[in-house]
Amino acid sequence: MFGMTFKVILRRVLLVTNLLRMTELASLRDFLRYALSKFGKHPIVLGHGTDSLLDEALALVFGAVHLPPDGDDRLLDAKLTLCEREHVLSLIERRVTERVPVPYLVGRAWYAGLPFSVDPRVLIPRSPMFEVIANEFVPWFLPPTDRPARFLDLCTGSGCLGILTCMALEESTGVLVDLESGSCEVARSNVALHDLSDQIEVVQSDAFEGLIDEEFDLILCNPPYVDADDMACLPPEYRHEPEVALAAGLDGLFLVRRILNTASDWVSDSGVMFLEVGNSWGRLDREISEKTGESVQWLDFEFGGHGVCVLSKKELSALYLEF
Repeated sequence: MFGMTFKVILRRVLLVTNLLRMTELASLRDFLRYALSKFGKHPIVLGHGTDSLLDEALALVFGAVHLPPDGDDRLLDAKLTLCEREHVLSLIERRVTERVPVPYLVGRAWYAGLPFSVDPRVLIPRSPMFEVIANEFVPWFLPPTDRPARFLDLCTGSGCLGILTCMALEESTGVLVDLESGSCEVARSNVALHDLSDQIEVVQSDAFEGLIDEEFDLILCNPPYVDADDMACLPPEYRHEPEVALAAGLDGLFLVRRILNTASDWVSDSGVMFLEVGNSWGRLDREISEKTGESVQWLDFEFGGHGVCVLSKKELSALYLEF
């Protein structure tokens, strides 16, 4: 006993404690109540797909046993196996002690009602652009005749925006681009998950540099845009996400300026670019206004979110090599 390290003793104490808990916790309902109690005792931060502790508990407990996180009442009294109980308990502990976001714990995020595989190589999907996609990009494109045939999802991460676009525009084809090889692997897995390999190609590239010359009717871009001040204040949950997908220099616009330097070369004459810059939107709006004399169009969202603008070919051409 005296030769044991503190960590070994702590692990044994936790093991005994969990065994005792497993004699008392059996159903999904039991574990939901337990998770809520644990969440209430610890200062966890939400924002990765849930906005209440109950939804967070549902996402963790149901997700841990490979069920959708909608909390189907018919399943609440279902008993978990011993292995499932051990697994759920360990994830609850990691959520409150390590502050790991639930989608990383269960390996899946639900975004716009669809599942996407995620791990710490990619950001957890949360862009408000799903509303624009769900509306099939009206009024910028008007069905049935005016539809974007070719799209680009730049800085794709998990691939969620491009995949949703392809599902909304069934006749379209597209390219998903990311700088990181790990992100591309995750994006490919999600393309396969949604059976879209015939319509979507995933390319590893530093912005536009590795692409074959072509023009796209539609570009979606959710690049890194967090400035240094916001990065310094990120809660622990967000620090589990890849820094390279968040941090964008002192003012948050380092990569955005690079992209806007040449974006007009890649947009068709009637095409548009949807660009998300989050809290950096005011700074970008001022810079564009100073260069063009006009502000750009910033979108409002029914379900929350901000910092997404729409840029036409003409507006992008006015910014060409100006940043």
